[in-house]
Amino acid sequence: MRNPKLNRWLLGSALGFSAAAASAQATDETSFLPFMAPHLEAARYSSANADFAWVGWIGATADLFQSGRGSLYFNPGVETILGNRVRSFEAVQANYSLELGMRFKVGRGRVSPFFHHVSRHVQDRDKFQAVDWNFLGVKYDSPWPEKWNRRGAFAASAGIATLASAVGYNWEARISGDIDLVRKGDRALFLLADARYVDADASPEFPRDQITDLRAEAGFRRWAETSQFALFVAYERRSDALIPSALVSRRALFGFRIRAQRGSSPAIRPLP
Repeated sequence: MRNPKLNRWLLGSALGFSAAAASAQATDETSFLPFMAPHLEAARYSSANADFAWVGWIGATADLFQSGRGSLYFNPGVETILGNRVRSFEAVQANYSLELGMRFKVGRGRVSPFFHHVSRHVQDRDKFQAVDWNFLGVKYDSPWPEKWNRRGAFAASAGIATLASAVGYNWEARISGDIDLVRKGDRALFLLADARYVDADASPEFPRDQITDLRAEAGFRRWAETSQFALFVAYERRSDALIPSALVSRRALFGFRIRAQRGSSPAIRPLP
């Protein structure tokens, strides 16, 4: 069941954080589209089957407007899961993600109220049930302490569902971080961890009242001023992996990532 008191508390917290951050911003510099860049990730599942063989993610990040230490951003993306139901290489799922929000610099970190939409689609099949959701929430991200001399960042977020078709999501909380363990110049060996909890209403197609998504990753990456290239090995626990019904998928991934970023934030992508 949805909890109105909890939803009001989360919404009030998001608005409170936003107001406090906005009041601290200077407005001495204003610019339009100060930063735009693509994201790209691709990986092979292990073990692989007809529904889960490869996964690709392509998207972008754009700061639409900046004034002082605050900015308005837009992050669109699409995840495509490939399998071999009919052909040896075909799209099975397409999951669209859109996020619009504001970022406010607070100390070394950023406070970001956001609106996040996800829409999921089975490829080459008739669609009888809409599967999509919206989350309204707030996130804080920051680089690690300067004295550590380690690239990477950590983030924590919480949000309430304003729409949840079929999946019955109520609210979510997420925490993540990545860090360079061994570093030489612009190259490093890194670790990444990402955990997400979602409270949900059970249904015949989705007989669970909560989900937990996990990802642990290790790899090599090379940094540039506003981007990074990474080769990684990961373990992923993914809930509601199938679109029309519940399935918990536990698989390894072997892949690469090209990620642009303006400021320090963990190298994670939205979980559909």
